[in-house]
Amino acid sequence: MRAARIAAVTAGLVAAGAVAGTVVTTAIGMLWSPLDPRFLPGAFMFGLGIGAPVGAVLGPVAAWLLMRHVPLGRAIGGTALGTLAGAVPGVMLMLPGIAYMGAVLGFGVAAIYLSARTPSQDGRAAAMEDRALLPEIP
Repeated sequence: MRAARIAAVTAGLVAAGAVAGTVVTTAIGMLWSPLDPRFLPGAFMFGLGIGAPVGAVLGPVAAWLLMRHVPLGRAIGGTALGTLAGAVPGVMLMLPGIAYMGAVLGFGVAAIYLSARTPSQDGRAAAMEDRALLPEIP
């Protein structure tokens, strides 16, 4: 049963990573284009071709290795924002290689930051116990 649960969670992380990768890469593609709605289909195809596979791989890897105790919404949103922030300098300089490297670096930095800022289950339990020992202030 445990293996089936791990497989199901991993499949969900792959799907969430692919969707988030597509959305973020589409946003990056739209920043690259002159923000004209006619470029949206091309930016979406760019997102599907690059962002979905990268997100489908990096999402579960980061979730299992770094962000096990980070809430799912915060993990997806935080890494998506980190990816976008990392890509922006390369987009502004019109340097695709810098944008790709910056996106991956931004993703990694966001994952490490979220991991460091989120206490483990033991840490949360200890924090709850500490709060329980504090006197109530009227």
